[in-house]
Amino acid sequence: MKMSAQWMIAAALGMSGVAATAAPLPNVYTDGNRWLITAYNDASPTHGQMATQGICFLPFAVTGTHVRGYWYSDTFPDWNGVYSQEGDQVFMHGDYAGDVGHDGITFEIDTSSRANEGGGHWVEWRENGAFGNTIVFANAKLKRVGKCLTRTYDEAVKLQVEPRILKSGRIAQEPLELDQLPIPGIEEPR
Repeated sequence: MKMSAQWMIAAALGMSGVAATAAPLPNVYTDGNRWLITAYNDASPTHGQMATQGICFLPFAVTGTHVRGYWYSDTFPDWNGVYSQEGDQVFMHGDYAGDVGHDGITFEIDTSSRANEGGGHWVEWRENGAFGNTIVFANAKLKRVGKCLTRTYDEAVKLQVEPRILKSGRIAQEPLELDQLPIPGIEEPR
């Protein structure tokens, strides 16, 4: 028996009860699945800008009132995870650095924005055997910027993203790390 792509995604994500209901609009995939996410240090009195990364959302399965799927970064190596959207609320979690570093991102799509921008929160931490080593709590600004070249999970797994380089010449260790050199062709917010 051949399974549909929607059912295979649902099974891979451990989802049950995939419904035939329509996906909410706007959603993170339809009309362009590539977004830029920019972090602003929440603990800073000036909310100083940290880093901007590219996020690609892969096709989703409809599960009850949610759409769920995988995401990956096309600007930071080995950074990927799972997303779930209900209405205009998007919930994401993921890992990087061989699954030692972790991120949690929540944001709301601004449905009145012609560019489908969004805003929310981003937290990043690493394992330490106790409470975790929090790197930062940040505000997040997102903007839909187009379509990703990679459209399937298998293609995303094979994607080799170059390390981000810091102004000091070192390799960035976290997606949120300060002073990453801009990526050519990506206009980063200020």
